[in-house]
Amino acid sequence: MVNRNIILTLSLIFTCSLTFGQQDSIDNGITISLITGSPGNELYSTFGHSAIRVQNVMTGEDILYNYGTFDFDTPNFYIKFIRAKLLYMLSIDRTIDLARYYQRENRSITEQVFNLSNEQEMRLMNFLIWNYLPKNRGYKYDFFYNNCATVIRDIFENRYGIEYNIKENQNITFRELLDEYLYKSPWSDFGIDLILGLPADKKADFRNQMFLPDYLASNLAQATIDGRPLMQAAEILQPKMEVSSRTGLTPMLVFVILALIAIIITLSKNQIVKNIFDIIIFSACGLAGLFFLFMWFGTDHIATKGNWNVLWLNPLYIISIIGIMRKSNKKWLRISFAVYATILWLLLLTWGWFPQQFNMAVIPILITLIVRSMDREGVMLDLIKKAASYKQQASRQTKTN
Repeated sequence: MVNRNIILTLSLIFTCSLTFGQQDSIDNGITISLITGSPGNELYSTFGHSAIRVQNVMTGEDILYNYGTFDFDTPNFYIKFIRAKLLYMLSIDRTIDLARYYQRENRSITEQVFNLSNEQEMRLMNFLIWNYLPKNRGYKYDFFYNNCATVIRDIFENRYGIEYNIKENQNITFRELLDEYLYKSPWSDFGIDLILGLPADKKADFRNQMFLPDYLASNLAQATIDGRPLMQAAEILQPKMEVSSRTGLTPMLVFVILALIAIIITLSKNQIVKNIFDIIIFSACGLAGLFFLFMWFGTDHIATKGNWNVLWLNPLYIISIIGIMRKSNKKWLRISFAVYATILWLLLLTWGWFPQQFNMAVIPILITLIVRSMDREGVMLDLIKKAASYKQQASRQTKTN
């Protein structure tokens, strides 16, 4: 955290500038720009970062106003973080510290200088200084609508009334925007698709696309202020070294193998193996369903509401697993798996028409659950018996002929 003397110095400078009525034709030695950090390898840095850079030749200060931080010492930190009740806050960092950190992370830094008048720069600086006061720096974070990028967008929209010269407005959803950053990280893509609900499939217009730092940079570059471009051309301050990445085992491959194992186990007559497999698979899915229901109803996360993955990650699996562990042969257990199989089949058959976009790796998981549900309800056994009987009849008929 930057020493508070920096804030006092900046405040004094801008107050003096206002007092003496400095003309816009005279350079005040202040440069304010948008800094965009490229995506990193860790999940929290997958989508990049935005910050406001302030350089002051009079004091030699070069600092960043960063809206993407939080306090680990907050009481009940993890509970508040999971439930989206943790306040994010504005912090101030030295630009050189960020540059060194990004260099270690092999992440690029791009700068776009704002075309602001002296008076506009002073207004922005006074706002940032006020915003950094302890009582003002906290804000309610939201992944899509209130993050490090959208806060900066809102500052310029609300305080300067900028206008956009929209060249293109893509018809794209929030989820599809995220996919642009996740194609090299299939497991992260799979996990994010699981936890994000129906709000992620809402169309993101030109303005809402700016929840992503790259889109904030490119879309603000199409904005004007008082009839002139809001920003100068982008300059790469720190390049990124290209590194080859290895995908390894993808979710699709892993779950296809799982489906094949489920089919082999179903065709076997080893009931102990079947029970163990079902207890593991259905328990994992049931617990995941409970977690997604909690993220839906027990948190303030907008993006995790309306998550229809709970149709196949059914929390009721837990009850059926208890029946299997108790070796129950009651009718209710078979009926429950018949209901599961029906729901899973309907989900698979309506895959392309469902309003929420599911990850493609879910398909082999659905097949696994369908096969095991049908076996539990007795349908698979009947089908196998009928197939065997038909084969025997065909063989006898061949011999007779």
